[in-house]
Amino acid sequence: MTSSERLRPDAWIGDFSVPVGSSLALTVGPLSLNVHRSPREWLIRHQSTGELYADGVTLERRQEARSEPEDRSEHRFVLTGDSTALRIAPRLPDRAIVSRPLTPLSIPASETARLYLSYPLWVTVAAGAPARELLEFPSMRLSDTWFGDNTLEGVLCYATRSRCRLDLAEHPHLPYRAITPLVIRNQAKETLLLDRVRLPVATLSLYRDADGRFWTQEVTLTRQAGGGLADLALGSGAPAEAAGASRIAEPREAPQRNTLVRAFSALF
Repeated sequence: MTSSERLRPDAWIGDFSVPVGSSLALTVGPLSLNVHRSPREWLIRHQSTGELYADGVTLERRQEARSEPEDRSEHRFVLTGDSTALRIAPRLPDRAIVSRPLTPLSIPASETARLYLSYPLWVTVAAGAPARELLEFPSMRLSDTWFGDNTLEGVLCYATRSRCRLDLAEHPHLPYRAITPLVIRNQAKETLLLDRVRLPVATLSLYRDADGRFWTQEVTLTRQAGGGLADLALGSGAPAEAAGASRIAEPREAPQRNTLVRAFSALF
């Protein structure tokens, strides 16, 4: 017996029950996730091969025997006990994200820009009672990039491309991505050519609004002088756009507040 339904954007997270001999299959945008419960073990398969801008979330519950994966991509976890409890949760990426505008963006001196940047969430899977985390993985794998003055001084980040939208109404709300409102204040004497910007997502909290969409607090970067350095300030809660939001995940790292960071430019 198989049942399927189309769900709201956040319905892929939460607590589920997967009895022995059954599976839970989820699609979240481009991500496909299948969790099968066998006697004394949980089996997890995931891949991100779907349409990049897919906005659907679907769920299937299946009564089926375990099948061997053709590509051997299955993860097996031994858990004793008869608990059927499964928990799926979102997290922000474990590194900073370097975003490159698809179209060059210039911010003249004394101007302020408010942008909306989005990026793929990570997924954690836990099972049993009490819940034990089994696996964590990105909903969509991003490329690696180095951000620093040279090959010795810098940090490994994830790379993404962005339209750097100024109007939230033009920004697609995808179920596997979080949105960060980014305020850039150019108080330097020169125009800032925004060819890429580093967003410290590992220090941000994750929020869910009343419509089931995912957000972080606002990030403000203030450029006081020429170059790529900026004063970093983080909002104290969900942004104003996230109506009825509540925090659902803590930062991975201690938040950076009111500190000077390299945010806009790097040689590598």
